[in-house]
Amino acid sequence: MRLERTARVFGKYDATEGNRLRRQPVREHKSEGELYDMSKRLLGCNLGRDLERNYSPAKGMLHQFRVNVVGSLGKIRINADGGEEATAWFNEIWSKDCDFRDDMDWSTLLQNILISELRDGDVLAVVDDNLIEDTGKIITWESDQIVPVNEKLLEASRFGKQGVSQDNGMLRDKWGRVLGYACTGKRGLTVIDNKDDVTFWTRQQARLAKNPWRLNQGRGIPSILTPATNFIDLYEILTSELMSAKRAAKQYAFVKRDNAVTDWDSPASAPEFLAENDGRVASDVATDGANQATHTAKNYEKLEGFTGGLTDYLDPLDSVEFPKLDHPNSSLAPFLEVVHGYSGSALGMARAYAILRADSSYTAFRGDMIMTWVTFYWMQKQLERGVADWVALKVLAWAQKKKKIKPLSPGWERSISWTWPTMPEVNELDAQNAIAAALKNGTTDYGELLGPDWRRRLEGFAQQIDLIRKANLPLKILETVAGAMQGETQKMISKKGDTNA
Repeated sequence: MRLERTARVFGKYDATEGNRLRRQPVREHKSEGELYDMSKRLLGCNLGRDLERNYSPAKGMLHQFRVNVVGSLGKIRINADGGEEATAWFNEIWSKDCDFRDDMDWSTLLQNILISELRDGDVLAVVDDNLIEDTGKIITWESDQIVPVNEKLLEASRFGKQGVSQDNGMLRDKWGRVLGYACTGKRGLTVIDNKDDVTFWTRQQARLAKNPWRLNQGRGIPSILTPATNFIDLYEILTSELMSAKRAAKQYAFVKRDNAVTDWDSPASAPEFLAENDGRVASDVATDGANQATHTAKNYEKLEGFTGGLTDYLDPLDSVEFPKLDHPNSSLAPFLEVVHGYSGSALGMARAYAILRADSSYTAFRGDMIMTWVTFYWMQKQLERGVADWVALKVLAWAQKKKKIKPLSPGWERSISWTWPTMPEVNELDAQNAIAAALKNGTTDYGELLGPDWRRRLEGFAQQIDLIRKANLPLKILETVAGAMQGETQKMISKKGDTNA
């Protein structure tokens, strides 16, 4: 019996046991798409966008993802025969004017796609390869524009004969495979009822960029939704504190009157003054006040001059009280920082990036950078696999058909790589020494360090070195490891005849 009682106490998972003092688990019967349906998705989109519009820390965190994951890069490199021309065309011509609806460049477009995944959940992209005007440019729809249609519209579409089901704008077959998408130019719709408002795209034509966290998830769920409650509560707390501080800053002091009368001319019109006051009725008080008003009080001119004339003369029984200036709360700043740190961690961002302050030791700050850049590097790879590679394959195939570039060698599709921002160095000298060691050991190359145009940059660098040598300029760039000029070293070797030097 003792062993059985012990087993009942310890042989269980406490988290799944009933307890009224904590949040209770329940059995799930719905998929993520059913839990976060179109009506909730519309609210979630507005919530995320409103935070970026109005709450500085939320906008600051999203901005860090923009500039660190993509920045001004997203440069392609095609490592195949004839790839130099295609690389230059993509980076220097197409990338500058790649948006079908606007003049947005490729880097900015990638930034907005990335933030759409974090803030809205997902985004739909199509490359106009003989679909609309055959421009080879990108068309995008935001998360609240990917919407299911009513059954009549579905039956009348090309998907109607395939027995498809709908998952918040995604069209699936009986095995759950994605066949296509339904999108609209309108917003705020939970179902599309008008055939003129819907456009269907097949899975081969369109790409849904998302950041899933479950198997068979379907539509993307915004990452910012998890810390959103923290952001909203902090937003309201900070707003209240700022308004209280603003009011306190404007309030100088208040005077407590011993026997205040608000209407000297007609005290009878104020019923609250008809009660007895020190044995006198309100009319007597009014008479005394009128007599006092006609009396000329003594002024302290020297005191007034010393204070700039700002001197009040109080009645004998009046008193002045100064309110406590306890707003903003002195504990507010550390409280906000702690919660912002938790909120940033939900997005994979360490404290230094979440609050944009480096006030710790070098080692701690470096640790924050490393922990955060693990997330940034992962997002860069996700952006490659989810959007960039797919767009590049579509656009380069279109460019070859349109003779914008020469045909690439077979297998070029597997030779694509990308250049993204890398973690900045706190100690630049150590970083440069590490790069030199990596080049010497063969663990990196100039293509990885300098980007897709590495050959042109090295050729330009070589021309600069030749010019420096001809001008006989004593620049550090020509020094050997020992510190001597390269020309002098060669002369010394020639004189000694040491071929092994």
